[in-house]
Amino acid sequence: MKRILLLVLNCTALLAAAQTSLNMILRGQWFDPTLPISSGLTYNDIWGYSTPDDGREYAIIGSLTKVHFIDITTPAAPVEVAAIAGGGSSLWRDMKTYSKYAYSVADQNPTTEGLMVFSLSDLPNSVTKVLQTTAFFSRCHNIFIEEATGRLYAAGCNTQSGGLIVLDLVTDPANPTLLASVALPGGYVHDVFVRNNIAFCSHGFNGLYAYDLTNPGSPLTLGSLTGYPEAGYNHSSWMTGDGNRLVFCDETHGSSVKIADIQDLSDISVISLFKSALLAPLHTNSIAHNPFIKGDSVYVSYYHEGVQVFDISNPADVQRVAYYDTHLNHTNYGGYDGAWGLYPFLPSGNIIASDTKTGLYVLSFPPAAPLPVEWGSFHADVEEHGIRLNWETITERDNAGFEVERSTDGRPFQTIARIPAQGNSSAPQSYAAFDRSPAPGLHYYRIRQTDYDGGYAFSVIVSVSFYGKENSIRLYPTMVSAGGPVSISVGATYLSPVLISLFDVAGALVYQTGVSLSQGENTWRWPAQLGRSGIYFVRIETPAGPHAFRVLVQ
Repeated sequence: MKRILLLVLNCTALLAAAQTSLNMILRGQWFDPTLPISSGLTYNDIWGYSTPDDGREYAIIGSLTKVHFIDITTPAAPVEVAAIAGGGSSLWRDMKTYSKYAYSVADQNPTTEGLMVFSLSDLPNSVTKVLQTTAFFSRCHNIFIEEATGRLYAAGCNTQSGGLIVLDLVTDPANPTLLASVALPGGYVHDVFVRNNIAFCSHGFNGLYAYDLTNPGSPLTLGSLTGYPEAGYNHSSWMTGDGNRLVFCDETHGSSVKIADIQDLSDISVISLFKSALLAPLHTNSIAHNPFIKGDSVYVSYYHEGVQVFDISNPADVQRVAYYDTHLNHTNYGGYDGAWGLYPFLPSGNIIASDTKTGLYVLSFPPAAPLPVEWGSFHADVEEHGIRLNWETITERDNAGFEVERSTDGRPFQTIARIPAQGNSSAPQSYAAFDRSPAPGLHYYRIRQTDYDGGYAFSVIVSVSFYGKENSIRLYPTMVSAGGPVSISVGATYLSPVLISLFDVAGALVYQTGVSLSQGENTWRWPAQLGRSGIYFVRIETPAGPHAFRVLVQ
């Protein structure tokens, strides 16, 4: 059954900060608030597809348990055509397409989904899973399809942990056959890019290797790059159109994106380093994930900083030309929240991206047409008798006004207030509204902006839990040390103990205790026995409802 689902920014904090962008416009969003969450993550990788017959466009996005096929032909109204489960749950999924088929893999023990093949021939009506097999592997981290040769390259598989598995798609795309399973000198392959049978393998901390796989059963090592500036976990790469350069990312905090000269594969060298750092100069340890090259631009999905676009026509002077930040609340670069993947190759020119928490984004660069309102910040504050909403616009053009809309599940929205607008303005404008009748529980808010000619556009959506100001809870700081103090500020006195539960990044419960909280400031100490540093999730359950927080332990 087809469903239209809108993006929900599912923030556990009470504030949603501004989304920032440069030369890039949000065209549409999709998010399903009913999907499961693990380690704070719901979504993973993404790929795009356009039907050859009618040119309709689709996003293929992975979640913990499913592969979702979203019709984005009309970006402002994305439609989920199908959501197909493989039988397991995985933080890591990867999808690619060939002919009228899509292929997906998953990689998280004990997931044993193997390879799934989907027929796309009945779009826009349906998608059908035509094969699910563990004949080649039960787990796999990434796949790459070289369309010119019709070969699928599988990397990070449990049955070939030190190399690649190569499958033939030409003979029967619905039933791939094995060409080779080969070990490689670089060891474990995290991801691979292939052109003209030359495979560039990202071998993690072992660096980057190039292999000739014309005969996939007898690979030839052509060159390697094992020591280079700002080396980290060699994650993924993409080649320029002329084949002279390779852009690759190290999935390591603070490590720049690199451009390598690959004209002589026996002497690969890094010729340029560049990075995004929206929080500079205070923080510069950003972390890039996946690069894709289109023309003279490289599109990079960044944890914390969304989609970043750089002009690499002159490697000696790389310039950032556009970005759209999908991750709202980051104040540093700790952890791995934010944009996972992107796809910039749709015929329309639209870019699609996946955010681990907030799902699918449809973007345009350069902007196809200016929108009547350039949005600034939008946040919701809990007060004693309701929720105060404040938003800003950067510019306005022919703006007739705003409608504040509320929902309790992120799907049907109802108008609760109408606010007149400035109309036309090149300077920032501030607006406010107050919801005096929220019921206890979680609420979603968005702003509908209407033009003089009747056209309209939506803001991002923010979420907030309302239990009254007397039941509000804050936990700080969010960066602590084992055994160190943590402040819990509450608006009420809970004489009976509230339950504090701590979960590690894998979602496992690691500590639980009852604590009595008094109105005002309370001091609680992080359990000293949890000496391991990393990201933890704190859940405080009170008589008025649960409150969730994210803490980094150093």
